[in-house]
Amino acid sequence: MQPIQNVDIRVEGNILWLKIGIPTELHYSYKTICDFNSSLVAIENKIKAQKISHVIIVSNNKVWNMGGDLEMFCQCITAKNRALLQDYAYKCVEGVHAINNGFFSNVIVTCVVQGNAFGGGFECALAGNYIVAEEQAMFSFPEILFSTFPGMGAYSFLTRKTGYSKARDMISSTTKWTAATLQEYGLVHYVCKQGSGIETVLQKIADNELLPKDEFAGICTNVSLKELKDVVDIWLDNVLALPPSKINFMMKLVEAQKYKALKD
Repeated sequence: MQPIQNVDIRVEGNILWLKIGIPTELHYSYKTICDFNSSLVAIENKIKAQKISHVIIVSNNKVWNMGGDLEMFCQCITAKNRALLQDYAYKCVEGVHAINNGFFSNVIVTCVVQGNAFGGGFECALAGNYIVAEEQAMFSFPEILFSTFPGMGAYSFLTRKTGYSKARDMISSTTKWTAATLQEYGLVHYVCKQGSGIETVLQKIADNELLPKDEFAGICTNVSLKELKDVVDIWLDNVLALPPSKINFMMKLVEAQKYKALKD
């Protein structure tokens, strides 16, 4: 199947491969989020029509993902454009909601993290059933550095996996966790050597080690879209009130990401 612009959907046997993003962007741009949102129906239809049992999500750049579209955030804050920022955020949570609910088909979703997963990238990985991470991957929520928080699923997904107290502590920390540490926390399920993420997930499928949620897990771990949007609304109030000093800090991060994307 031809790429849907910033989203590439490919089917091999009973596996649907989902590649998100483009090589020159390390973050979830507004365009990528719109393209992913627009592809959800096509993904769901393919899963049902072709009897897909596994969806494997990978990134289309050298990292997993560095998070939200900070440049767009800054533009919206400066222009006081709540509507556009809300549209971006709602589309984000509609995407992770679909992932968290197995694209509404109880399909098994595994995220193969082959590079750093920060902010929104970490949230997306947490939405699925399993995380297979290569040993060099690092995970973090940097949002506290500019006086906000990850608003597109972190609280909901972490609370279900670790409890609210641990979730709050992680979100409030500037720690960069290794894949091995998050495996100890129960958030990463398998850690493998650098370059072996795809081989590992295919072997786990062949060995029948990646199983669907049972009926209780589905009830207890699937997050409602209303909950996700309720958190987004709090996030919107928070981020739109950020002072100029924090906007300037975010723009420095944007420039660093652009430099890294071009350099590497």
